[in-house]
Amino acid sequence: MNRDIRRITDGAMMAAIIGVMLFIDRQTAGMISGGFVWLLPIPMVFYSAKYGMKNSWMLFIAVLLLTFVLGTPQTWFYMVSEMLIGILYGSGIYNKTSTRKLVIRTILLAVVADVLSMLVFASFFGYDIASEVVEYQKIVTKALGQAKQTLPSNIDLTGLIRNALVVSVVVGGVLNGLVTHLLSRLMLKRLRIYTADVSPISSYYPPKWSGYIGILGLVMFYYSSYNTFENALMQSFLQGFGMIGVMYLAAFGVIAAMIYTKMRFHVKGFAAIVIVIFAMMMPVAFALFGYFYITTDLHDRLIQGVDSHAYKDHEN
Repeated sequence: MNRDIRRITDGAMMAAIIGVMLFIDRQTAGMISGGFVWLLPIPMVFYSAKYGMKNSWMLFIAVLLLTFVLGTPQTWFYMVSEMLIGILYGSGIYNKTSTRKLVIRTILLAVVADVLSMLVFASFFGYDIASEVVEYQKIVTKALGQAKQTLPSNIDLTGLIRNALVVSVVVGGVLNGLVTHLLSRLMLKRLRIYTADVSPISSYYPPKWSGYIGILGLVMFYYSSYNTFENALMQSFLQGFGMIGVMYLAAFGVIAAMIYTKMRFHVKGFAAIVIVIFAMMMPVAFALFGYFYITTDLHDRLIQGVDSHAYKDHEN
């Protein structure tokens, strides 16, 4: 089949698939755009990976027209953001971009899209963040009352809940980007389209300065949580920044623990689940572990340990 005809046919097929998803989304009161938003970029990923970014813009325009016909104002924003994610991810595959860059790019775009939809355009999409904060505050207060516990008077519960909601939006964007990446790789491999080799988790090693910023965030979080500021906006900023810092360090603490368990006990899957559970129970401990992992030679020592154990296993 002529390449131009094949490109047009594939574009029509992808547009039809997206049209079906839009129809299902509208009939189910936003089930896809609300709970399965990571499905939306997949058709665009396929088309961009096969034909590149330049040829994907016509499909992008066609999808926008379909969205105006079949979607709602809320769906318009989701479709634009998710189609852009699909184009950039797929064109990265087409240009043989490294997996690490693709993952980081996809996660950043997904986080920006989630932050814009939940915070900037909250009133337009029908979200009332203030009401959600009040409801969560009632739940926490009731739970503390049932447990016969009280919070220290210097802790601003409203501010903590508000910042937790902001961080949850960021985490949701990260998970959205990761799921999009994993589904895209699975689909492209099944279709025998080139994908770059996956880098091992031990290769994701950040610069040392990020560890110092992360530990600064941890200190800011606890200081701002136990001290009342005259400037409420500054306190909210410090708590939000601190939460992100703690989560950043804890994530690399989890990675370090996974590398250690692989080296010491030769286990992978089940150990990863246990480590994540412990990280949720002891975030500060894992954050400190992550800080030392980033700022010291712990990473190199763990990698050398994994390599030496792998060599011994090969010899045996």
